Amino acid sequence: MNEDHLQKGADIIIDICGAVEPSERVVIATDDKKKDIAEILFRACKRKGIDPVVVSMFARTNHGEEPPASYAAALQNADVIFAATHYSLFHSNARIEACNAGARWVNLPGYTKEMLTEGGLFVDFPGQRKKAERIGAYITDGSQVRITTKKGTDITFSIAGREAIVEPGISDRPGMVNSPPDIEVCIAPVEGTAQGRIVIDGSIVIDELGPVAEDVVLDVRDGMVVNITGGREAMVFKKNLESATDQMVRNIGEFGIGLNPECRICDSMLEAEGVLGTIHFGIGDNHTMGGTVEASMHTDVVIMDPTVYIDDVHVMENGAHLLID
Repeated sequence: MNEDHLQKGADIIIDICGAVEPSERVVIATDDKKKDIAEILFRACKRKGIDPVVVSMFARTNHGEEPPASYAAALQNADVIFAATHYSLFHSNARIEACNAGARWVNLPGYTKEMLTEGGLFVDFPGQRKKAERIGAYITDGSQVRITTKKGTDITFSIAGREAIVEPGISDRPGMVNSPPDIEVCIAPVEGTAQGRIVIDGSIVIDELGPVAEDVVLDVRDGMVVNITGGREAMVFKKNLESATDQMVRNIGEFGIGLNPECRICDSMLEAEGVLGTIHFGIGDNHTMGGTVEASMHTDVVIMDPTVYIDDVHVMENGAHLLID
């Protein structure tokens, strides 16, 4: 793969997504499965006169699992953290503590060299930021959400009193966290309020799955996934949740709207949940994004072509956005 193409993607991550100045303290947080991506970022930093520190660990076993204490401690004095890990540290206390200390976090789980050369990373991040902020304002002011699709999704839940999180892919202020190329607005539904059915026809973002070949149906009652039906992929997802020691991995923890027109449904979590015209749900943990549930997993599932109402505001119609150009 052409080194110049890889460095172009690395430059976008460092200059735009991280907004790094040469004098800032940069930490590249990685693991034994993503050292190749960390090395590309390291070389890009060196070329720009940035002096980064690289910390590594054995890869975690799922999204949100805590890193070792010594690893977390290395993040505490950073201005900018590029987290090029296999599984996401977004829902970890280590990430929260680093951001509370003022670090800007650029979340890069599951990155591949291909993602540095094509796809969602090559978008107008500042331009999409304005659109994301507009949608975020509507969601924050809302109380009740209803989502339907032609495939059979029909679910309602409350967001009253919750604040939307706008993730434009740019972490340029202390404490900000973004996961480029994902551009989204997300919010934590009020626990126990989700009722209805979710038909997953986009992607289930775990190692064993990805883009689904057959719809996976989740029945939801009182905020929890109570039944999973479908074919092989449904059974894999069901087994994945059943492997957890806590039942809160079934919590409807997040509702998100993808806003990156260059993202594609693929194996990458960051690409899949950012696809323009989709929504996604995070199943499990949400204590890091305004909710109250601490769970051992957080799994994103992507739904295509949704119709979305927030109170009396018609936000999307069969995947078409009605609030943005």
